[in-house]
Amino acid sequence: MNISLIYIYLIHVKKYFMSTNNHSSFNETTDLFNSESNKLQDDVSQALKNSEKLSISEIINVYYQVINVISLTKFLRQNFEGIKNTEESKSLLIRIQEIEKYIDEDFNRNLHLLIMLKLKKSIENSMKKLKDMTTNQSEKTKEEIENQAKAYKKLRQIMSTKEFVDQYNHGLDNTLEN
Repeated sequence: MNISLIYIYLIHVKKYFMSTNNHSSFNETTDLFNSESNKLQDDVSQALKNSEKLSISEIINVYYQVINVISLTKFLRQNFEGIKNTEESKSLLIRIQEIEKYIDEDFNRNLHLLIMLKLKKSIENSMKKLKDMTTNQSEKTKEEIENQAKAYKKLRQIMSTKEFVDQYNHGLDNTLEN
């Protein structure tokens, strides 16, 4: 998933918000936020239970959902904090704070660290496996060549995912510094 897709999504949400009356768009935006937040909590909870078995696509989907919800919280804060202090807006701001705390405690401090460690170990294991495959310099069978190509492909996927996770981590480090 590309991070720019999230920004395009948020632009559409903002355009929608601007094109409808405030009360109905507030309710629809709140519903969207609640739906995405609930999905995030389900995804993170499942990933924490199965952190050792997470596939590359599952890892990317969890990060995509986290980034999506973080972007929504920023959007909602910018657009709804100035609205009259109604019960609805207070309720939304409380929910935003709850989800931000959840992301910080359950994702950033737990799952994110587990995923980083898992990816690091996977890269080390894949590199060792590839090194073992290449040390045998005798003529290789077609099957051995195909297995080696698959191992390289897997290593590239893991390294690409690690780079994506590192970018999230870099953004997290910058947030903590500010």
